[in-house]
Amino acid sequence: MLRNRWIVFALILLILFLQSGCGKKNVNTPAQNPTNAGEGPKQTVESSPPEPPESPKAVNPLTGLADMDVKYINQRPLAVMVENEYHARPQSGLDKASVVYEILAEGGITRFLALFLGEDIDEIGPIRSARPYFIDYAMEYNSIYIHYGASPQGYSDLKELKINDIDGIYDGVTFWRDSSRKEPHNAYSSTEKMLRTSEKRGYLKPVDLKVWDFNEQDAPPQGEALEKFKLTYFNNYSVSYTYDAAKKTYERYINGKPHTDRKTGEPIFVKNIIIQYVNARVIDKVGRLEMKTTGSGKAYYISDGFCEEIKWKKDSRSSRTVYTLTDGTELKINPGNTWIQVMPQWGKFEKGEEQ
Repeated sequence: MLRNRWIVFALILLILFLQSGCGKKNVNTPAQNPTNAGEGPKQTVESSPPEPPESPKAVNPLTGLADMDVKYINQRPLAVMVENEYHARPQSGLDKASVVYEILAEGGITRFLALFLGEDIDEIGPIRSARPYFIDYAMEYNSIYIHYGASPQGYSDLKELKINDIDGIYDGVTFWRDSSRKEPHNAYSSTEKMLRTSEKRGYLKPVDLKVWDFNEQDAPPQGEALEKFKLTYFNNYSVSYTYDAAKKTYERYINGKPHTDRKTGEPIFVKNIIIQYVNARVIDKVGRLEMKTTGSGKAYYISDGFCEEIKWKKDSRSSRTVYTLTDGTELKINPGNTWIQVMPQWGKFEKGEEQ
């Protein structure tokens, strides 16, 4: 009897134990994160739109720099006649030209042939008339020749040589006159207008330019150090350059004053300078000149604070001028803009001269 009572008592305890176990809370329920307690709803941070990808770049065949928009690949350069008479200064756009030729015109004053490729420039000028020897250098680049009038021989050559040109005398769309300057020192244009007219006339045929041989990296000429020099074209006109070691370019001066851009007011800096001597002579009462662009002669290459004597050779009016070292090796120039100072045989090249 007593044994049966212990069995019943044991069964009751077992039932109570099982009930208490089923009533426990789940210990695995995650607790509330104390760091989030009392916080309001999260704010959504708007991300800024991604930067547009940069336009792909190509190497400019006139400067050797990989900074040209691919839309200009195989495009013909624009060769623009820019005036350098006192009332035409400061000019617009010369600082953005890839290559510039400076050559004497009549009156002891020079004129520029500025070649543009790979940049959109909204003002270039003042634009003046053509001369035969400028046409010779423009042909080296298979360029579109831009001018405002021409000498009698200039017009004859343009026709005979079948030059693709745009003449402001007969074009009232591509050019404009700036009323803040007096004629004839106030004719201007832009690359957009020149290219639009060129397209309408069918001038924009693709070309494969190979004019200069560039160094892969800057390499100073194998000659003497040259930080300052002066070029005297005529009694009352000289050009000088001073080397800026920080920029690794030469700052340009005219008659002792900085040569600046009209729109920006900034001085013109040049990476490569070639001084090229040619024979010149007066051919008429007006004082017009003949420059012998063909043949061969002495020259100098200046860059990165050094100067080296070189040679030049041009076989025909339209052929490329080849510049060589004294051992006959073709000249390599540094990437950057180039100014070619075409000097008459009487011109002076003075090294180390002050401005």
